[in-house]
Amino acid sequence: MVGASGSGGPVVSIDGGKSGLRLLVIDGEHREYGTGPGLTYQPHEDGVAGILSGVRAAVAGLARVPAGAAVVAGLTVAPGDPAERDRLRWRLAELFGGPALVVQDALLAHAGALAGPGTVICAGTGTTVLGIDAAGRSVKIDGWGPALGDRGSAYAVGLAGLRAAAAAHDGAGAATGLTERLTRELGGTDLARLQAFYRDDALVARVAGFARAVVELAARDEVAGAICDAAAADLAASAASAADRLPGAGARVSWSGRFVEPGGPLHARLSGALAARGLELVAPLAGPLDGGPVLLRRGAPYGDLPELAHRTPPGTAAES
Repeated sequence: MVGASGSGGPVVSIDGGKSGLRLLVIDGEHREYGTGPGLTYQPHEDGVAGILSGVRAAVAGLARVPAGAAVVAGLTVAPGDPAERDRLRWRLAELFGGPALVVQDALLAHAGALAGPGTVICAGTGTTVLGIDAAGRSVKIDGWGPALGDRGSAYAVGLAGLRAAAAAHDGAGAATGLTERLTRELGGTDLARLQAFYRDDALVARVAGFARAVVELAARDEVAGAICDAAAADLAASAASAADRLPGAGARVSWSGRFVEPGGPLHARLSGALAARGLELVAPLAGPLDGGPVLLRRGAPYGDLPELAHRTPPGTAAES
């Protein structure tokens, strides 16, 4: 049963996002990491099959996976349909031989970053902000995807940078060093290059990747700096909304993802924007993959969350 993993049994923790899938095996003192391809929504695709394919790719690179491991999968594309989520959970339980949890990636990140009450900003290709109070009540902000939300994400910053560069190229916007980066990214500005850009199957990831150029230029380029200012303000506004809706979560705000790590222009801007709203940016205790064992222990404040209600498929050896 799941409780056994909380007393030291082997655990497989999976963090599946749009840019890549990461997997951690924890078996006593043994820790081993694996990686797989990113997870995306594709028309007419069997989402469960796509997720399992990514997990198998990550497992293939491991030296060993202990038998009967409990598995926690925190996924950007966790199936919204209950039947599909159950199907994925059962298939993961079959693959690893133990009980399985399937949750949204933000919950895994929250458990890793805070392991308790507070708000976590998950900022990568997309953006989700999750607040949880001591009683286990939760509120999620954003997570709308690139067309409707993902405010302050790498995708949002990359898209703003690309648009600003294109406007500057046309003489319709402020001059910026991003224009040269745009030409380099596209390989040119002719019709053939633009068509290739829009036909890229990994267009969302490619746009998000341009955020690196914006961040690199932020300290010396007014346009890039303004884009980073706006992103930090958006992330702070989402965190403040979570704190306002769930006062019991407190003033602690942490983060998940390299996009807002210390040393980058977004970190300092975000810290200041949060402080102006009475919130404190605190360093994460650990990364999302270390949130797996926390969730499996089902301690406060995570024990009563609806996402953790179903764990073990009927008839599996791990069921008790």
